[in-house]
Amino acid sequence: LGHQALDQSIGQIETSFGPSVVKEGEIDRSMLGPLVFSDPVKLKKLEAITHPKMVVACLNRIDEAKSEGMQAVILNAALLYRMGLQDRCDSVVFIYAPTWLRFLRARKRDNLSIKQFALRNAAQEDIQPSQKKGVVLRNLFCKALIHRQVATYCATMGLRISST
Repeated sequence: LGHQALDQSIGQIETSFGPSVVKEGEIDRSMLGPLVFSDPVKLKKLEAITHPKMVVACLNRIDEAKSEGMQAVILNAALLYRMGLQDRCDSVVFIYAPTWLRFLRARKRDNLSIKQFALRNAAQEDIQPSQKKGVVLRNLFCKALIHRQVATYCATMGLRISST
Protein backbone atom coordinates (compact mmCIF):
# COMPACT_ATOMS: atom_id res chain seq x y z
CA LEU A 1 0.00 0.00 0.00
CA GLY A 2 2.93 2.31 0.58
CA HIS A 3 4.08 2.09 -3.02
CA GLN A 4 0.49 2.61 -4.18
CA ALA A 5 0.22 5.73 -1.99
CA LEU A 6 3.50 7.02 -3.44
CA ASP A 7 2.20 6.46 -6.98
CA GLN A 8 -1.01 8.34 -6.16
CA SER A 9 0.94 11.26 -4.71
CA ILE A 10 3.59 11.96 -7.33
CA GLY A 11 2.58 15.59 -7.81
CA GLN A 12 2.42 16.38 -4.11
CA ILE A 13 5.71 14.64 -3.45
CA GLU A 14 7.46 16.41 -6.31
CA THR A 15 6.12 19.76 -5.08
CA SER A 16 7.22 19.01 -1.51
CA PHE A 17 10.63 17.44 -2.17
CA GLY A 18 11.68 18.69 -5.60
CA PRO A 19 12.01 17.20 -9.09
CA SER A 20 14.97 14.99 -8.14
CA VAL A 21 12.62 12.50 -6.46
CA VAL A 22 10.70 11.83 -9.69
CA LYS A 23 12.25 9.91 -12.54
CA GLU A 24 10.40 9.08 -15.76
CA GLY A 25 7.06 9.95 -14.17
CA GLU A 26 7.53 7.72 -11.12
CA ILE A 27 8.81 8.26 -7.61
CA ASP A 28 12.52 7.50 -7.46
CA ARG A 29 12.63 5.74 -4.10
CA SER A 30 16.43 5.63 -4.20
CA MET A 31 16.38 9.46 -4.07
CA LEU A 32 13.37 9.95 -1.81
CA GLY A 33 14.43 7.45 0.87
CA PRO A 34 17.74 9.06 1.85
CA LEU A 35 16.12 12.49 1.73
CA VAL A 36 13.28 11.72 4.15
CA PHE A 37 15.09 9.28 6.42
CA SER A 38 17.84 11.82 7.10
CA ASP A 39 15.39 14.51 8.20
CA PRO A 40 12.51 13.83 10.64
CA VAL A 41 10.62 16.91 9.42
CA LYS A 42 10.72 15.69 5.82
CA LEU A 43 9.68 12.20 6.91
CA LYS A 44 6.67 13.65 8.74
CA LYS A 45 5.80 15.64 5.62
CA LEU A 46 5.93 12.49 3.47
CA GLU A 47 3.84 10.58 6.02
CA ALA A 48 1.27 13.41 6.02
CA ILE A 49 0.96 12.94 2.26
CA THR A 50 0.93 9.13 2.08
CA HIS A 51 -0.56 7.86 5.34
CA PRO A 52 -4.12 9.12 4.75
CA LYS A 53 -4.17 7.28 1.41
CA MET A 54 -2.76 4.14 3.04
CA VAL A 55 -5.38 4.25 5.81
CA VAL A 56 -8.21 4.58 3.29
CA ALA A 57 -6.79 1.67 1.26
CA CYS A 58 -6.50 -0.52 4.39
CA LEU A 59 -10.03 0.29 5.52
CA ASN A 60 -11.37 -0.39 2.02
CA ARG A 61 -9.65 -3.79 1.97
CA ILE A 62 -11.07 -4.63 5.40
CA ASP A 63 -14.57 -3.66 4.26
CA GLU A 64 -14.19 -5.65 1.02
CA ALA A 65 -13.07 -8.73 2.93
CA LYS A 66 -16.00 -8.45 5.34
CA SER A 67 -18.47 -8.06 2.47
CA GLU A 68 -16.97 -11.19 0.86
CA GLY A 69 -17.52 -13.12 4.09
CA MET A 70 -13.86 -13.53 4.93
CA GLN A 71 -13.12 -14.64 8.45
CA ALA A 72 -10.12 -12.37 8.96
CA VAL A 73 -7.85 -9.85 7.32
CA ILE A 74 -4.12 -9.75 7.90
CA LEU A 75 -2.52 -6.34 7.54
CA ASN A 76 1.22 -6.33 6.98
CA ALA A 77 1.65 -2.85 8.39
CA ALA A 78 4.84 -1.83 10.13
CA LEU A 79 3.32 1.60 10.68
CA LEU A 80 0.02 0.30 12.07
CA TYR A 81 0.18 2.41 15.22
CA ARG A 82 1.43 5.54 13.47
CA MET A 83 -1.54 5.35 11.13
CA GLY A 84 -3.99 4.71 13.97
CA LEU A 85 -5.18 1.39 12.53
CA GLN A 86 -4.56 -0.67 15.68
CA ASP A 87 -8.10 0.01 16.92
CA ARG A 88 -9.49 -1.77 13.85
CA CYS A 89 -7.55 -4.93 14.79
CA ASP A 90 -8.72 -7.73 17.06
CA SER A 91 -5.12 -8.80 17.50
CA VAL A 92 -1.68 -7.47 16.64
CA VAL A 93 1.28 -9.70 15.84
CA PHE A 94 4.65 -7.96 16.00
CA ILE A 95 7.29 -9.71 13.93
CA TYR A 96 10.63 -8.99 15.60
CA ALA A 97 14.05 -9.32 14.01
CA PRO A 98 17.27 -8.14 15.66
CA THR A 99 18.88 -4.98 14.31
CA TRP A 100 21.88 -6.81 12.83
CA LEU A 101 19.60 -9.12 10.84
CA ARG A 102 17.41 -6.26 9.63
CA PHE A 103 20.61 -4.52 8.44
CA LEU A 104 21.77 -7.59 6.50
CA ARG A 105 18.35 -7.92 4.87
CA ALA A 106 18.21 -4.20 4.00
CA ARG A 107 21.72 -4.38 2.58
CA LYS A 108 20.78 -7.33 0.39
CA ARG A 109 17.37 -5.95 -0.66
CA ASP A 110 18.15 -2.23 -1.07
CA ASN A 111 21.97 -2.11 -1.01
CA LEU A 112 21.84 0.24 2.00
CA SER A 113 25.02 1.41 3.67
CA ILE A 114 25.33 1.20 7.45
CA LYS A 115 24.66 4.94 7.65
CA GLN A 116 21.54 4.73 5.46
CA PHE A 117 20.25 1.82 7.50
CA ALA A 118 20.96 3.62 10.78
CA LEU A 119 18.96 6.64 9.61
CA ARG A 120 15.99 4.47 8.60
CA ASN A 121 16.21 2.46 11.78
CA ALA A 122 16.27 5.63 13.91
CA ALA A 123 13.19 6.90 12.07
CA GLN A 124 11.36 3.74 13.16
CA GLU A 125 12.41 3.66 16.82
CA ASP A 126 8.81 4.16 17.89
CA ILE A 127 7.85 0.87 16.24
CA GLN A 128 8.25 -1.45 19.19
CA PRO A 129 6.66 -4.75 20.18
CA SER A 130 3.30 -4.34 21.82
CA GLN A 131 1.61 -7.23 23.53
CA LYS A 132 -1.57 -5.31 24.31
CA LYS A 133 -3.61 -7.13 21.67
CA GLY A 134 -1.39 -9.94 20.47
CA VAL A 135 2.03 -11.50 20.51
CA VAL A 136 5.62 -10.99 19.45
CA LEU A 137 7.05 -13.54 17.01
CA ARG A 138 10.78 -13.74 16.38
CA ASN A 139 11.85 -13.70 12.73
CA LEU A 140 15.43 -14.89 12.93
CA PHE A 141 16.33 -17.02 9.98
CA CYS A 142 14.07 -18.54 7.37
CA LYS A 143 10.70 -17.58 5.96
CA ALA A 144 9.35 -21.09 6.53
CA LEU A 145 9.84 -20.75 10.29
CA ILE A 146 8.04 -17.42 10.57
CA HIS A 147 5.24 -18.75 8.35
CA ARG A 148 4.82 -21.70 10.74
CA GLN A 149 4.78 -19.35 13.72
CA VAL A 150 2.11 -17.19 12.09
CA ALA A 151 0.05 -20.25 11.16
CA THR A 152 0.29 -21.55 14.73
CA TYR A 153 -0.79 -18.20 16.14
CA CYS A 154 -3.68 -17.99 13.68
CA ALA A 155 -4.77 -21.49 14.72
CA THR A 156 -4.96 -20.31 18.35
CA MET A 157 -7.33 -17.61 17.10
CA GLY A 158 -9.45 -20.22 15.32
CA LEU A 159 -8.17 -19.22 11.90
CA ARG A 160 -6.58 -21.29 9.18
CA ILE A 161 -4.31 -19.66 6.65
CA SER A 162 -3.22 -20.96 3.30
CA SER A 163 0.41 -21.80 2.69
CA THR A 164 0.67 -19.36 -0.23
